[in-house]
Amino acid sequence: MRIIEQFCQGKRPNQSRNEDGLIITDGFAAVVDGVTSKSIRHLWQPSGGVVAKRLTLETIAKLSPTFTMREAQQAIDARFQQAYHERDYYDILTREPIERLQANTVIYSAYHREAWLFGDCQIMVNGQQIPTVKRVDELLGELRAFTALALRKQQSSASSAEAGSALNSSDPARDMILPFLRLQSRFANARGPYGYFVFDGFTDPTYPIRAVPVNPGDEVVLASDGYPILRPTLAASESELQRLKREDPELINEYPSTKGFVKGYDSFDDRTYLRFIA
Repeated sequence: MRIIEQFCQGKRPNQSRNEDGLIITDGFAAVVDGVTSKSIRHLWQPSGGVVAKRLTLETIAKLSPTFTMREAQQAIDARFQQAYHERDYYDILTREPIERLQANTVIYSAYHREAWLFGDCQIMVNGQQIPTVKRVDELLGELRAFTALALRKQQSSASSAEAGSALNSSDPARDMILPFLRLQSRFANARGPYGYFVFDGFTDPTYPIRAVPVNPGDEVVLASDGYPILRPTLAASESELQRLKREDPELINEYPSTKGFVKGYDSFDDRTYLRFIA
């Protein structure tokens, strides 16, 4: 691999809370996105996303270059299970999926000449992007957009004390859909219209995983979903992100999302970008 550019930036001022990461080894290149926690118990510090990212990166670093996609999946899942048992959380996590560590990753294997899409991290090969948006994210993004627009109408009514109360939050629409975001975990690693793959220590070893062929000389971009509009260069992807921040800071129009840009944060989400020649 010949690395062209790489970038990883957390949305918060405190970069130790960045739930994204990337790794390049002799056999692999990967982008990892720890899932933003919706926890009630707060078992993981500083957050479940940070711990999930760290464990996933540590596991990829130790993978044999000849590992298959299923061997990589098994290794990451086993590392999560180990963490659960080390902290004596296993029984809780079998019953409460919302409390599990969760991470998405896209892994390029130089030996197998393919990239594996474990969840909704992104890939572009020679300028051609592979769609990875989950149906449940589209649904909940639309729900948040509906909620945000409804709150605007409430706010415009001077007699609505309820609207004033809701708008004390930096993202009241997300606060209101949080129960649905928590319900989403019930579809983790399930089949069906709202099912989706995510590393949580309980993945299905037969779950369909998209493997993208990569030929020698191909230009490859791996990225987290912190870039809602992915482009063939980092500068162009950053430019689109800044345009969205100017034109649709709540992220309810062009790119309906489950969260928007928040004052004081660098972006609406942590973001990672890696471009290389295979």
